[in-house]
Amino acid sequence: MSSPTRKLPAHKFQSQKDLLKLRRSALHSHFRKKVDELEDTSSRPMLAAFLPKNFWPFAKGYLRYVFHRKHPFPVYPAQGERGIYKLQANDGGQEVKLSIAGDWGSGTAEAFKVAEAMSSFAPDYTIHLGDVYYVGDLDEVEENCLGEDVDEYIGVNWPRGRVGSFSLNGNHEMYGNGNAYFDTFLPALGIPSSQDKKQLTSFFCLENDYWRILGLDTGYNSTGLPILGQIPLINQLPRVGPDCRLEKQMIEWLRDQVNPRSRRLATILLTHHQAYSAFEEEYPLPARQLAGFFSGQEIIWIWGHEHRMAVYQKFEDQNKITAYARCLGNGGVPVMIREIKNRKAPLEYFDARPYANYEDAKIGYNGFLNMRLQGKSARFDYRDLNNHSILQEEFTIANDGTISQALIGVDPHLSKGDYAKVPTAVGA
Repeated sequence: MSSPTRKLPAHKFQSQKDLLKLRRSALHSHFRKKVDELEDTSSRPMLAAFLPKNFWPFAKGYLRYVFHRKHPFPVYPAQGERGIYKLQANDGGQEVKLSIAGDWGSGTAEAFKVAEAMSSFAPDYTIHLGDVYYVGDLDEVEENCLGEDVDEYIGVNWPRGRVGSFSLNGNHEMYGNGNAYFDTFLPALGIPSSQDKKQLTSFFCLENDYWRILGLDTGYNSTGLPILGQIPLINQLPRVGPDCRLEKQMIEWLRDQVNPRSRRLATILLTHHQAYSAFEEEYPLPARQLAGFFSGQEIIWIWGHEHRMAVYQKFEDQNKITAYARCLGNGGVPVMIREIKNRKAPLEYFDARPYANYEDAKIGYNGFLNMRLQGKSARFDYRDLNNHSILQEEFTIANDGTISQALIGVDPHLSKGDYAKVPTAVGA
């Protein structure tokens, strides 16, 4: 008989079923984490979580989040690369390859398959758009991102690019006050050949002569009490309401170091949270903060947070930012199949193909994006966890700096929004 202190070998991946109906709430995420821990020792883990021996450790963990300060916001040192890195191919060629996934850090078998499919592309860079479940603490970062077996679960490793890898910050990382994200996950990423060697903070810039890939942190201020954020005067105070505002130091870096107003490049903006949506809530404050940097310029804006894949037409929002918006929050969590709620957002296509049924809830396919940049062209290939291409498009930089987009092919099983074009179908 084994000792009760002996760690049992991992034997399974996290189940997507465990992550169903997970609310965007620190309290709910901490509670569901405790329920998950009890599944193998109780036939009714939800009820068992309220037993004193289980409830008090959960309560202490949650109160530790509530009453401890969140991780200080790191900035780049005054010398060196200052978070701006050369966008280049590992082989020295003209084509740069990137793989991007959002809401991937779940430790599920689906997340493992997505990581394997991304690796088969042999990307120069991999970028995670944020969210490590449930609360992005040390155990979850080690298990769901760094491939370490934790308790009964098999670890899943974030695929590394041949040149480097980065991860944005999400709200779930901040449910653990960001400590494991900043102190454990980021140091394992970055560009080993750079002066910095590792990812130093939650925002970064990759650029070459034609393209700029700009990753910004909307997760750091994504926690709080929503009702407080709606009260005049109170909503001007620090850390109230999940408004996802961009930190002052990041705005200063964008203005003084990246300087997109004077050094204009075709920009692919990456954030965790959406500026607008055909399905869910909107977070307009970051766009308002960025308007002065990108007004009069077309950008490509890729975000996660929503657990789905969606493609929008070029759209000028209320902040006068003109963007081709893409939602890519389907990396490893249950993909919710929902009806369109906001028809003002110019939705073209979204993936509502049923993948599985859990508790009578239909969930969709997980997936990721492969990107090829060559000269003034950017080829986007959206793929599912089976590495099947479901939509392809190409962006081209015109001589005046504007960006044109052409759909190359769409899987006929994708759902169409009200603004859908009809290109040729893509193959496997």
